[in-house]
Amino acid sequence: MKRITILFMSASLLLSFTVTQAQETGGKRRGKLEKREKMAGDKKAGFGKDLNLTEEQKAEAKKINEEYNAKVKALKSNDKITMGEYNKQMAALQKERREKLEAILTPEQKEKVESRKQDKEDKMQKREEMVLEKMKENLNLSDDQVTKIKTINETYAKKAQAVRNDKNLSQEQKKQALLAIAKERKEAIGNTLTTEQKEKQKNLRNRD
Repeated sequence: MKRITILFMSASLLLSFTVTQAQETGGKRRGKLEKREKMAGDKKAGFGKDLNLTEEQKAEAKKINEEYNAKVKALKSNDKITMGEYNKQMAALQKERREKLEAILTPEQKEKVESRKQDKEDKMQKREEMVLEKMKENLNLSDDQVTKIKTINETYAKKAQAVRNDKNLSQEQKKQALLAIAKERKEAIGNTLTTEQKEKQKNLRNRD
């Protein structure tokens, strides 16, 4: 009898732990999903800005976004899929929404959207050039080091752009891929520096 009681208590504790763990996992997952949904909502709110959409276009965009929201809500409530499956389905929904929204734009509006993207890329490039110039001054980089770092920046900029243009990736997948690229780029640049330059760079960062 004593043995049966112990076994019963052990089973009860195991069940309790399993339920608690599932609840915590589910809670974390719901938190991630809500954060992603908010980011997607923020991005949607910016659609059409400065594009002078007609009332008809605005109505169509609203309809597309409402359909998208309903599908995202259904996906979010599905607790039977893995995060990998979730990301895959979310990427498909975002691609579908993006294509539908682009389809309602005129050629002139599409050109304006592309122009914005180019402006953003140009600003990023200028920022990188300023950072490199500051590195050259602070760390006393040689001309050879500057050339190598420029090549590294160009290589990883192309990789990052390829990720941003990949319509088969969800926003979360793009975020993770871009973080990985940034890490690789940082390591590649670090490999061009001498021990003394690395130490000086570390001290400068700690001072900031």
